Order: sequence, then structure tokens, then C-alpha cells
Amino acid sequence: MSTPNLYWPVYMNLEKDFLELAEYIHFSDDQLNVYSMHIADLIIRCAIEIEAISKELYELLGGNMSTIDSNGNSRDIYFDTDCLDLLEKKWLISKKEITVSATNFYFTNASNRILTPLVKCNIRGKGKWKCAYQAIKHNRIKSLKKATIENLLYAMGALYILNLYYKNERIDIGRIYLSDHDFDSRVGSNIFSAGYCSATMLSMSPHMDDSCIDSELGDKLNKSIYVIKYTDKSFEEMHKDFCLDAEITEQRFLASSKIKQFLSEHPECTGKTINEICMDAGGIDLFKQIICFQNRQKRKDVRKEAMLNKHSGIYPELFPLSKE
Repeated sequence: MSTPNLYWPVYMNLEKDFLELAEYIHFSDDQLNVYSMHIADLIIRCAIEIEAISKELYELLGGNMSTIDSNGNSRDIYFDTDCLDLLEKKWLISKKEITVSATNFYFTNASNRILTPLVKCNIRGKGKWKCAYQAIKHNRIKSLKKATIENLLYAMGALYILNLYYKNERIDIGRIYLSDHDFDSRVGSNIFSAGYCSATMLSMSPHMDDSCIDSELGDKLNKSIYVIKYTDKSFEEMHKDFCLDAEITEQRFLASSKIKQFLSEHPECTGKTINEICMDAGGIDLFKQIICFQNRQKRKDVRKEAMLNKHSGIYPELFPLSKE
């Protein structure tokens, strides 16, 4: 029996309170420094959840639960320098982007709409919302001006990201063929959308892994919370179909009298690919005769999914089909 997720309902209640606040305050770029006791309370509640969920994630990742100080004595686990630091090393959480997508939040400046709320939060004394939380917690009256909409927005964004990682979901997007829906990047939120990238442009080959992804993911992968990909089952089926088609293509190529004649007259072309030789020898008509797509064209059940980006690989490694 799986353990119930107690964190998401609490997060949604915080979202509800935040959205209600937007009914009384116009959330725009020039209002980010508005502060109040109510906002202070929301920041405190939000940060307490961040502390709790970060420690859960730390333990799930195998973090050391018996930490000691410089004198060799046991000490408490710190949510930032221990827990968030491990999440940073494993998942690059400081680079993860979210977008403010609530319809009643009227931010026009891109820096107020596209957020990286966990930047430097694994470092003691760093992270704007984290510093505000510590100040408010220890002296609410003197630090009330730190209880701003901006700090609450960032704290909520940090909690949103950690909740998505805690939920650890692979989200089915459905079949590509005649698909009627796409990935909803809000993933249940009414305030934020999660950053994502696509890894569905592939160069098919007998040996496949993440190196077959055509698109240059680069820093976009680092910023993404989700990766849109083919399901592992579909990836394996696509690979099998490609290998079967390639085998038929090779048989047709070797048996073609046009190809044989062309290569005898143009031995300098023997190092080219089958596709290139077909186009050189007879153009598109010969290409259509030789290149096989029959297995790939019959496949109508290819599915996509949104996978949580844990920087541990996107696709399984696949090898050429056995000849046995």
C-alpha cells in the first residue's frame, strides 16, 4: 500500500489563500513590494512546508540521516545546506524554471513571470525568499517589510517545484496518431506552469540511446522540470520497426540491378549511405522502391509521456536486433 501524499493538498490550500489575496490586491509589476501580516503568515506556512518536503526528498534520495558537526557531535539536518544541496547536486533545482500563468496575476515583465525560485537556496544566508522567511520568523514586527508579494510568489514557486518532484509522476499524454490532447504544464496548479522540453525528434539507428535525440536540449534540459518523450515501450517498438525496415531495405538494395550497375560505374560512391546511393542512382523513384517503411507506417499506437527531469537519462539504451 503506497504512502498517501500529504503535501499536495496543503500546497493547494496555500494556492487558494494566495489566489484569494489577489482578489484584494492587484498583482502587477509595481505591486510586488506590497507587504502585510497576512502575507507574512503565508510565507511562514509555505516555508514550513518547504522544510518538511525537502527533508522527505533528501531521505528518499538516500541522504545521510546521521549528520555530525565539526566537533564530531550529532546535529540536526538542515533543510537548505543538507537537503536542498543534495537536490541541487542530483536534479539542478536552482535552474528549474516555472511560469506564472494565473489569469488574475498581471505581471508583464518577463523576470516577474518566468521564475527560478530555488536559486542559491541550498546556501546558508542566500535565496531572497528564504532570507525573508528567516527574518520574519525571528522578528515579525521589525521584518514585516520583507513579507512582500514577491517573496511569497518565490516561496510558493519553490514549494510547487518540490511538490512536483515529490509526486514523482510520469504523465501519459496519449497516442500521437489522432491525438486530441497535449501536456498540461500546469500539472494541477492554478498559479504556475512547469518548464518542459521535448525529446521526440530522433535519429533512428540500430543502436539507440539519448545521443539519438536530434534537438539540442542543452541548457533547456537543465531548466526543464519535465521532458516530453516517447514512452519506453513505444521507443522500443519504434526501434524494432526501424530495424526490421532496415533489414528489408538492405535486402532490396543488394538485390537491385540498378544499384549494382550504378556502383560498378561509380565505385567512388560505395562509401555513401543507402539513401544517398538510391538518390544518385535513380532519384526519388528508386528511393521509394528500395527504402522500406512498412513496419513504421503500420504503427498507430506510439504514445508520449511527460517524465520528471531527474537528469538520469531519458531513453533506455537499445541494441541491434539479434539475427537469431
